[in-house]
Amino acid sequence: MQVRPQPKTGLTVIASRSHMSDETRDLIAGLPVERLVSAGSSLKFCRLAAGDADLYPRLGRTMEWDTAAGDAVLRAAGGSVETLDGAPLAYGKRNQSHDSDFANPYFIAAGDPKILPRIR
Repeated sequence: MQVRPQPKTGLTVIASRSHMSDETRDLIAGLPVERLVSAGSSLKFCRLAAGDADLYPRLGRTMEWDTAAGDAVLRAAGGSVETLDGAPLAYGKRNQSHDSDFANPYFIAAGDPKILPRIR
């Protein structure tokens, strides 16, 4: 499995139809999008890893357990998952007293990491 390089023309963006936030809509509206595809949580990462899509913006609530496996698959295929500040998602938080303490910040996953500077 390997990600595809950044396309010369429009991006294929993968997002959630049922969990699309206004922030995600605004971000997508500012990009050169050729196709918008809907898929389930972990499948979005796998579609990026397989080279079927270019970008997965998640500007909504997710938890560590929603993203950990897909994040690992995407990274192994050459992709990247970063917070809006450019940091990787953190996993394995310890001594959390509430489930909400395991929440991820908003993030953007990309097949080709070269796409990410265009987004921020």
